[in-house]
Amino acid sequence: MTKIKVVIAFIVVGSLIYSLNAVAIPLQTDEINTIEQMNAQLDFLFGSHEGYQSFIDQLKEDIAHQNKAAVAAVVKYPLKVDIANKRVLIKNKQQFIHNYEEIITPKVKKSVAKQQFIGMFANWQGMMFGSGQLWISGYCLDKTCKDPAQTRIYIKAINN
Repeated sequence: MTKIKVVIAFIVVGSLIYSLNAVAIPLQTDEINTIEQMNAQLDFLFGSHEGYQSFIDQLKEDIAHQNKAAVAAVVKYPLKVDIANKRVLIKNKQQFIHNYEEIITPKVKKSVAKQQFIGMFANWQGMMFGSGQLWISGYCLDKTCKDPAQTRIYIKAINN
């Protein structure tokens, strides 16, 4: 009798998880073909789409022109990256700028340059460039996190 209850509970929990996944991801990346669809996905995930497209456009430009200070200014510190096959903790802008070429590698540059805003992969953790070379996310500046004007977008991960 106990085994039957466990099996039933397992089936119920599995069904709930499947249902929640269907609700949590309203649009698949390959179905997003317009700016309106992309903005709707970001509104659903983050509460607002404000600022994401302009942040991405500016980041692409700054990386293309090697504007090290501008890129360093939009990193959420501390940031863990790989430098010379070692995991390194980048603590501030100066350290980021000093190691810029080892952090923003040709692979990272290429993934950022090729990434289009429409159809960009996004989930509750943020937005992904390429196949995970760079991630961005919004961070709340206040405790309520209800005002989009109180959110700042930062680079949260670089997988170089």
